[in-house]
Amino acid sequence: MSGDKDPELELIRLRKLMNLMAQQPRKGPEEKPTDVVSEVKAMVKGERAEEIINKAIEIYGEAALTVFRQLIKLRRDGAIGELTDGELYNILENVGLHVPIETKVRIVRHGKEEKIGGD
Repeated sequence: MSGDKDPELELIRLRKLMNLMAQQPRKGPEEKPTDVVSEVKAMVKGERAEEIINKAIEIYGEAALTVFRQLIKLRRDGAIGELTDGELYNILENVGLHVPIETKVRIVRHGKEEKIGGD
């Protein structure tokens, strides 16, 4: 996260906001999920960003969208700037949303690729 703010404090703030949101009744129309997703994809950079966002929505649905809405609000308020895919992953982990991502390890020896795990 960018800015002068401590990332840990921002995560604590995000958790508190999520708790408050869960306690309050819904007011007015919410942003469409597709709008939320496209805005989060625009603010998160990195090779795995789209994979993390899509997997979070697939697994956690509305809970992930709630986190994304809060991230968008924090960005609009100037509390955070552009995020990396790793920062987004850590935020989701810290609020209790584990997003498994596929990992492959490849070793190239003498010009030949040896695969470990996966496939």
